[in-house]
Amino acid sequence: MASRFSKWRAAKASTAIRLRFKSQLVEKIPLFAGLSAKESQQIARLVNEIAVPAGTRLATAGEAGGALFAIIEGEAVVRTKPGRTSTLTAGDVFGEMSLIDGQPRSATVDATKPIRLLVLDQRDFWHVLEGAMPIVRKIMQTLCRRVREAEEGSSA
Repeated sequence: MASRFSKWRAAKASTAIRLRFKSQLVEKIPLFAGLSAKESQQIARLVNEIAVPAGTRLATAGEAGGALFAIIEGEAVVRTKPGRTSTLTAGDVFGEMSLIDGQPRSATVDATKPIRLLVLDQRDFWHVLEGAMPIVRKIMQTLCRRVREAEEGSSA
């Protein structure tokens, strides 16, 4: 009986550590910058961690979106329609716009090395936001701030 309890306790501790790890990563995502620790934890409960091999296509320009990706480790290349390319590494995020509006992706993203990601699905995201107006307000404020910063940067 004691061994079953200790296994349960170890599994519960492991789950708590995993949630704390995910929460820390969620807090680093610019879209969620204004959230409290408790609010970040709400979002962290929704994310899934996946690992994919090099060469995997993660997003295709022009195709329907619906998820945000945060790179935990690994590397990906981003190609936009005008022909620009850039590299994403640990800590980088893509898919924020598709997460919010569900519109087609604006870039193609391919894993160039084995990659671990956090994935936040649009349906889960909006489900949590339906009952969490403080989170909605903070995300809107973050988006407005980012648009203002982009506008200031483009007028310089």
